[in-house]
Amino acid sequence: MEDLIEIAGGALLGLCIGALALAFPFRRSSFRPTLLRDIGAAIASVGFAVAADLFLEMPEGSFRRQLDGWYAALHEVPFWLVVLAYIVFADFCAYWAHRALHTRWLWPTHAWHHSPQHLYWIAGLRGSPIHMLVISIPYYLAFALFPVPEAGAIALVLFLIDTSNQHYLHSNLRVPFAARLERLLVTPRFHFVHHSAREQVANSNYGFIFSLWDRMFGTFTDPANVPGDDPLGLGYEISGWRLMLGLPAAGGRVMPELVSRLERDGRVQPQAVSHAARHD
Repeated sequence: MEDLIEIAGGALLGLCIGALALAFPFRRSSFRPTLLRDIGAAIASVGFAVAADLFLEMPEGSFRRQLDGWYAALHEVPFWLVVLAYIVFADFCAYWAHRALHTRWLWPTHAWHHSPQHLYWIAGLRGSPIHMLVISIPYYLAFALFPVPEAGAIALVLFLIDTSNQHYLHSNLRVPFAARLERLLVTPRFHFVHHSAREQVANSNYGFIFSLWDRMFGTFTDPANVPGDDPLGLGYEISGWRLMLGLPAAGGRVMPELVSRLERDGRVQPQAVSHAARHD
């Protein structure tokens, strides 16, 4: 019942953010040609996410039983600081999990998430079984180290932050003062860069909540340097079933590992990638 309530609440949040994106878009886009396919993909992905949660619950419980001393020390820490630590630590680990999904070994499991050519909140939900597992691990680890309530007002706030941010990042929503916000936070246009069909651009901007991880670890591409009509999706063909299950494309087509091809071959920093790509 709890899962159903969260799914219904997430859908309602998505509808609200989607409506705002329709009213205030930042780029020309249309989701209508793929709506039914995206809804089917989202349903499958939610099932994969529930399965990942069930799989991770047991090891998380075992891990937490080893942390009695750590939890005793946390009792001396203000509760608001524990909640803040949970958010920051989870986002930091999610950044690295996301980078791992762009390695040679895990890219096939992540490609389905990058496949939409028309990105909006429903299309942004898709993820293969392994993708869902990998992207869930940071949050289970953060919850084990910085336990926050699983019910009540704090749990509701964290659920709203996580779910709203997921829909927000994948919505075509124009945000006021985006460039200023991006000094610290991820915005839709920041994340749309990551969904570019061009590998050298897509291998950047991995952050979910805080943009500072990309700035700190050299994976930031300034959205202002990427054309507003930059194509989204994959730059190669692969069957839908292989994508959904996280299987490699025929011929072993993969994204480059962690850093873009331009970085690796031409020693170009991510900040310059989009500028260089415009002059190909």
